[in-house]
Amino acid sequence: MARRVPLLWAAKLLPYRRRQCRLGNDESLPWRDAGLDSKCVAGHSVASALAEGGLGVRSLADYVRVFSMKLWWRFRGKSSLWSEYLHGRYCRNLHPTVVPYNRNHSPVWHRLCRIRDVVEPFLFWTLGEEETVSHLFIESAAVQDVWQQFVAIFGLCLCDTGSLTHMVHFWRYSTPFHSDLHIQTLIPFLILWFTWTLRNAAKQFLEPPKYVCWCAPSPSWFKLNTDGYSLGNPGLAGAAGIIRDSAGYVHLAYQFALGTGTSVLAELTAVWRGMELALTHGLGPLVVEVDTTAISLLKSRAFGMWEVQHLIMRIVRLKQLLVADVQHVFREANGAADHLAKEAASLQLTRVLHHDDITGVLRGILCFDIQEAPHLRRG
Repeated sequence: MARRVPLLWAAKLLPYRRRQCRLGNDESLPWRDAGLDSKCVAGHSVASALAEGGLGVRSLADYVRVFSMKLWWRFRGKSSLWSEYLHGRYCRNLHPTVVPYNRNHSPVWHRLCRIRDVVEPFLFWTLGEEETVSHLFIESAAVQDVWQQFVAIFGLCLCDTGSLTHMVHFWRYSTPFHSDLHIQTLIPFLILWFTWTLRNAAKQFLEPPKYVCWCAPSPSWFKLNTDGYSLGNPGLAGAAGIIRDSAGYVHLAYQFALGTGTSVLAELTAVWRGMELALTHGLGPLVVEVDTTAISLLKSRAFGMWEVQHLIMRIVRLKQLLVADVQHVFREANGAADHLAKEAASLQLTRVLHHDDITGVLRGILCFDIQEAPHLRRG
């Protein structure tokens, strides 16, 4: 194999794409092994092999191309602050391969866009040596719990064949409608998709997902789930909550428009309004489930935060009157309150709902809560 010519030589030769270059007879030059005193080549042939009339050096254009491919791989891996930033700035809710090209974007993004169509076909997910399709999607303990939850909801008997194809066919033909758009036909595909995405996330972050669900309170107790939402923080804000008993029956739900406000104000307003309504309707003793922000402020009493201090003092007083136990809840297990809060903020709604007033998406969320359907949480 011929020895490499210094990169500086190649850099000087690259601009002369159509000019012939005559190089001397330095002992270190690769063509000296062939018994030649000098070498005359065209500029565009410098990077060709010696047998093809070139100098046997590597092309700088190829170097740039390879490093651009490596850059795209690092970007797609999202394993650094740099890649996270580029995803957030240019991709947002779009897949990186479909983001439109814009001349106003940065030179780095231009470089990535030029190479993405070349690299992307060679990027794909594979199972590890210890994994099989059947184990990942059907046989593992975690996914078995998910299948069993949905089988119980639809009143079916789980097909235990170990075949992914048989499982999908079982769900499709277990309903007399045989419609591709029927919810019972779509359920297995949703389970497979979320199982795959969570598996990949667990592999990347090396943290096993947690199972969380809404749990009913003890008999004779009521549970208040609250949430606040702000579009922009500060921006249009809303507070909401829902009170249920040990059977999951909704005694009341509420939404409260706040105009322009912060998420902290919305969270604490949701707790205060919910406890006040519970006291008015005699719904106690009470378990109050709130998110991390609200519970940390209530524990510290938020001394110095004058804009929410009056709400904290009201909540402390209501807690004593109601015999209330304030607890933390993960967002995934707080879907009903989250849905109400987002609706209150975007539509600026202020109202109180009872069991018969609940319809649509909220009714579906409540049905899943009653079944204690598990949600997977990463981190």
